[in-house]
Amino acid sequence: MRKKVLKKYNKLIAVLLSIMGIGGTISFTGCDGGGNGAVEYGTPHATFKIYGAVTSENKVAIPNIKVKMQYDSTYTDEKGKYALQVVEFPQDQNFTVRYEDIDGSDNGSYLLKDSIVEFKDPQFENSTGSWDRGETAKEVNVELSEDK
Repeated sequence: MRKKVLKKYNKLIAVLLSIMGIGGTISFTGCDGGGNGAVEYGTPHATFKIYGAVTSENKVAIPNIKVKMQYDSTYTDEKGKYALQVVEFPQDQNFTVRYEDIDGSDNGSYLLKDSIVEFKDPQFENSTGSWDRGETAKEVNVELSEDK
């Protein structure tokens, strides 16, 4: 008895939703019905990479400096080296990169530095076709000033 009542309520709700125009627009499984949430149309994209080293004004490598570019961040290794990447639309791009000493005086104290890395007319390599235009990279070496 209970199942029959629930079936009637389900049919009634389905009719009301379709009258309101909602039934055909709600989908929790994506366009392909496979449940992966894939979008119907893609967006061209490319990987923009920066790498380099962070040193003091005396050319000494600085470890444990936080390097941040958009939503990606990393820390310099014991040789002051780092690498970051972000995925964006494949066109000219400018990224603000922040270099921040967050470990206090453990390796000396250095001032915060922001720089802009410009990818002008980038040349992309290793494209997989379709929407992926490939990747481009730029070396960015930075000197930090001591916090006195």
